[in-house]
Amino acid sequence: MKPKEIKNYIKEITPNNEDIPNYFIKKVMESKKSFELKTLDIESILNMDDCLKQYVLSGDIRYDEYSEHEPHEEDLKQPIIIFNNEVIDGYSRLSEHFRRGEIKINAFVSI
Repeated sequence: MKPKEIKNYIKEITPNNEDIPNYFIKKVMESKKSFELKTLDIESILNMDDCLKQYVLSGDIRYDEYSEHEPHEEDLKQPIIIFNNEVIDGYSRLSEHFRRGEIKINAFVSI
């Protein structure tokens, strides 16, 4: 995928415009890097991104019984986005997969 396609993908899957990671979208657009869809080990992603690892291990749950954001299975199937070895979109999706004991996740990875 090209940077513009990643930008559109992020905007399409993000229900609240305030949650769009505009800083990272700008970096993606400036880099002109392409993205490839891959299936990755969740553990390896956590080991390369300390901020994500802290979030996942903190136990913070976006999808709980009191949340307006319920974990719809279709939403959870959306690939996360990894740019320069950093997850720029998909913290909550990856965290939910981790809590469920899953070991792999799909990701668009910058190349």
